[in-house]
Amino acid sequence: MLSMRPTRRLLLPRYLSRFAAAASFFAAVPALYAQGGLSIQGFGFPGGELSSRALATGGSLADFDANSPINPASLLVGTRATVYLQYDPEFRWITGPGFNSSQVTARFPIFMISGRIGKARFSLSYANYLDRTWTNTYKDTTMFGATPVPSTVTVVSTGGISDARAAMSYTFSPKLTIGVGIHQFPGGTQSLYGRTFPADSTAFGAFAQTSSFNFSGSAMSFGMLATPFTHWNFGLSGRVGFTMRLHRGDSTTLAEAKVPNRFSVSAAFDGITGTILTARFASEQFSAMNGLSAHDLTIFDSKEYAGGLETAGPKFGGVPSAVRLGFRSRGLPFGVGTSQVTENSFTGGIGIPLSLGRAALDISLARASRSAPSIALSEKSWILSVGVSIKPYF
Repeated sequence: MLSMRPTRRLLLPRYLSRFAAAASFFAAVPALYAQGGLSIQGFGFPGGELSSRALATGGSLADFDANSPINPASLLVGTRATVYLQYDPEFRWITGPGFNSSQVTARFPIFMISGRIGKARFSLSYANYLDRTWTNTYKDTTMFGATPVPSTVTVVSTGGISDARAAMSYTFSPKLTIGVGIHQFPGGTQSLYGRTFPADSTAFGAFAQTSSFNFSGSAMSFGMLATPFTHWNFGLSGRVGFTMRLHRGDSTTLAEAKVPNRFSVSAAFDGITGTILTARFASEQFSAMNGLSAHDLTIFDSKEYAGGLETAGPKFGGVPSAVRLGFRSRGLPFGVGTSQVTENSFTGGIGIPLSLGRAALDISLARASRSAPSIALSEKSWILSVGVSIKPYF
């Protein structure tokens, strides 16, 4: 709703242009203050589609982990049907010259069901691909002629882009498993930009406007797990993206681009009793989405490096737990000006067996630091991840 006196009518284009900047995913410095962080620019934050187990190793176990919808060949790493659900709250602190902000974002990044028939395993999953859910309220001053007038700005965004995958894998021998997946990328975002003035500023009314956009796209993925040498395991996975469309709320197609291609390769060494050492490199071509963005938004391709370990921990009910540590370094798919936002994370966690191994509780904690060279803002984040796996008797 828009309420204003005639003296404010000349300011309407300014307000609309600022709202358009938020709704159209601009990544300039003013939008950083509007969105309130370095990690939630552009089309949203890429969680990486990592299970709690994989996140605890910095993502280095992702190509071998059955509950991370990345490598379809990893589905056969398991013995029975599985239901998996995950919850990831993130706590962020953003600091800069004269600017401090803290936020909490709750995510349910992965839901998966899978089952085995002979040497084949099948899975349906729904994962958070790019998350654009946040709320930020901050104080601002607007000039009316030569008079500064204080106001409160509220910017709200909900939604994002999801990855719905149907996948299968098949084991040809103890040393070779391959997998394929079909993906759909549904999604949508709603944005609200509003400004209110103090109650004693009777000359000025409030401003608020909303906008919504929807996404649709498709892709195919492939994967392989191989053990060519004793104690050495290798994982290879990739995704080939097809057309992605941006729709207005009334289903009108506004733009077309492609779902980003992705490639990753991993290695794991299990020659130490009770311990797995892992390393992973991944690359994702986010610039393929350029056709959907505003001209001001710079989209970067992302490279990721991760290393970690998983080792046997104390026993619960006679079944060993798993202790995990890791490190992850990557470039995020958006930038500030011409500089890409980078993220470094130290991670750790534990896997606790339940009900004699018929269920498992995975808990991980990641400490992430994000920055961009061209701006004096930094972001620190704690990501708590809790994943629950249930394995029925059949």
